[in-house]
Amino acid sequence: MNSNWKMQLYWRLPLRVQEAIVSYHAGRLETTNFGPGFEEWRRRVENWMTRTPLAGQAWERGQLHRIIRLAATEVPFYRSNWKGLEWQEIRSWKDLTRLPLLDKQSLRQNEEQFLVEGIDRKTLWMERTSGTTGTALRIFRPLSMQPKWWAVYEVCRGMAGVGRKVPHARIAGQPIVAGSTRRPPYWRFNRRWGNLYMSSYHISRETAPSYIAAMRHYGVQWLEGYGSAFAALAECAMEAGLPPVPLKAAIASGDTLLPGMRNIIESYFQCKCFDHYGQSEGVGMAMECAHGRMHVIPSSGIIEIVRSDGSPCVPGEVGEVVATSLLNDAMPLIRYRIGDYAAWATDEHCPCGLRTRVLARLEGRVDDYLVTTDGRRIGRLSTAVKRSPAIHSAQIVQDKPGHAYLLVRPSAGYQRSHAKDVCADILERIGRFDIDIIEVEAIPTTPNGKTSLVVRIHDKPHLRPIYQPLLLNRME
Repeated sequence: MNSNWKMQLYWRLPLRVQEAIVSYHAGRLETTNFGPGFEEWRRRVENWMTRTPLAGQAWERGQLHRIIRLAATEVPFYRSNWKGLEWQEIRSWKDLTRLPLLDKQSLRQNEEQFLVEGIDRKTLWMERTSGTTGTALRIFRPLSMQPKWWAVYEVCRGMAGVGRKVPHARIAGQPIVAGSTRRPPYWRFNRRWGNLYMSSYHISRETAPSYIAAMRHYGVQWLEGYGSAFAALAECAMEAGLPPVPLKAAIASGDTLLPGMRNIIESYFQCKCFDHYGQSEGVGMAMECAHGRMHVIPSSGIIEIVRSDGSPCVPGEVGEVVATSLLNDAMPLIRYRIGDYAAWATDEHCPCGLRTRVLARLEGRVDDYLVTTDGRRIGRLSTAVKRSPAIHSAQIVQDKPGHAYLLVRPSAGYQRSHAKDVCADILERIGRFDIDIIEVEAIPTTPNGKTSLVVRIHDKPHLRPIYQPLLLNRME
């Protein structure tokens, strides 16, 4: 259902036929994603996180050695670019600094060169990235990886006290209904799996009652998807005077979860909101526990946090996140630059009992930077907008070097001084820079429904029409 003509045809079909197609597609995925090996791998990962961490570390070392050898000998890109490097000496994650970092542009421009020689694409699963920072990437996985990857995600769900067989709703970037739809239903029900796919593009004060009614009707017990969409639905439902919908959990991923979003989600849905960290490339995963600590999930991949020269950061030091896939032996990604900033926790002991590394201070995307008049690039701005729970969400829109607009969507208790504090925090890092504050009813999203922290419309003039009404014609 990816090509445009198929979607146009799908949207013309009767509702029951659409839901039958959704359920049929789920049936086809059942064996691929949850077939042989799924339950065994889920149990193994859970044991590695709680009872047998040394066994997990031993598997990781062995698998890393195998993946590195495979890449160096059977993948054209690495065989060419690793000439003269001591890849044979890599025995653990500490040795990975011997190898260069891999950026997305290299992958995008040399897709064929990253596949194991002689492999038949027809035997692989293809995953597309969202393409928020450029053209979407195509990632190829062996079919044997799918049950293991989904088992890792099921472990994450278990940390939130839920699971795939518990009725839930997904609100993310999928085009569930046509954009022109003006009346409910704004969702489709997957009878095969008993879950609800809800559009993130149609949430408003007027539509919230129908969304909430659907959640009650289908017995939704937890949410997964974009935190910004959960927060928008919760806020609209509260504004419409709708009684709370108690849930077991909300698992947010795909965009930045701000404190104001978390507060309103937990208030309306009367449950804990868990932050989940992952990516379409399938190179690493982490999940927030009940104590609010982001634990790396064993077997998902090796995560490093590095300085600009590729050397490892010490705990508490913010650096760029890079990861090495351990499960993909068809298109291995080694020291892949995910595009995020984070730090390791200085104290990794957690009351939850999990014995894995802990990520702290997730500080946004590498691409989330402002350009000053003298050409400097200033990033890691998410900590500034996270400082006030009274700010539901925010976005920095730069129209020219040295000037930007701070779009703020207020939440309960908001005062303009909160936005001024955010500006002051940014200016402390940048120095001289002009920022105008504009309060808005909604923060614009990307074509796939995500919210970006920084949008440089002077780099992307095609986005100007989206922002012109919000910026009150003040753009030059």
